[in-house]
Formats: sequence, C-alpha cells, structure tokens
Amino acid sequence: MQITAPLLSCLFILLLAACVQGPNLSEIPALEYQGISKDTMDQGSGTADFLTLFLHIEDGDGDIGNDQEDGTFNLFVFDSRTGNLYDQANLIPKVPEGVSEKGVFIDMELTVFETCCLFPDNIPPCESPDLYPLDSLTLDVYLIDRAGNQSNTVSTETIYLRCN
Repeated sequence: MQITAPLLSCLFILLLAACVQGPNLSEIPALEYQGISKDTMDQGSGTADFLTLFLHIEDGDGDIGNDQEDGTFNLFVFDSRTGNLYDQANLIPKVPEGVSEKGVFIDMELTVFETCCLFPDNIPPCESPDLYPLDSLTLDVYLIDRAGNQSNTVSTETIYLRCN
C-alpha cells in the first residue's frame, strides 16, 4: 500500500502536467472553414454587395502574417469558376514573434465583395441576360506563413450570384 500511494500520486501529477501543456501544433498553418454570412449576392464589380467568410487558423510557431509595409500578401482566395485569384490577395497582419510558445489560434472574418456573373455563348461578364438569372461559385482559400509554409486549402459552400 505504501508503494501504490506514491505511484498513484506521481501518475496523477504526470496526467495533470500533460493537460497543462499546450496542444502539439504543426509549424505548417492549418485553416478551418467555419462558414459564410450569406449565400447569395448581387453581381457587380465594386463593393455594393459583400459577404463575410469565417475562418479559424492554427499555427504551431505563430509566424502568421506580414507587416503592411512589407506588402507581401499571405491569404489567397480563388474563384472556382476560373481558378483565378478572386479579386485580390489579402494581407493578414503580422502576429508578433514570441507571442505564444504554444502556437496561435486566430478566428478571422474576411470580407468578400461581389463579382460578375460569367456566361456561356461569349456574353460579356456583368451583363444581365434574361436567359441566365443566376451564376454560382465556391471560393477556395489558403494562406502562406512567413517561413513559406502553405496551409491546407478550404472551400466554401456554393455562393449564388444574382445576374439580373
């Protein structure tokens, strides 16, 4: 009985210490898609309509983001219809070095502005043909940290564009 009590005490302390340590996160950033604010927008080439994209980011070494003066974009959103960059790349602000030895966890909201409907039959984008009242797309998103590690790519559900 005397050996069992110290052994159980040591096991309890080890279990408690294991719980206190942070998660074992990879140095490669990980994205988790958490949703969008709405699934339909009016087409356009400005900022009259938008939706909000909700993302969760985890990174083991916390080297996410860049200084604005650097001008290096690090969050990329692609239009599934074309495979092209959606509007423009984005800049995640720099997480200061040494903020966390256990990694960083960021919940992010990204504003995504309207885009033009795309049509078959050589109809120019952003027209309003009665034959094509709706277009749809998904957005594919990934980020690159300061070390050049690329995250996984996440995709939104279908987003509808009202073309008329």
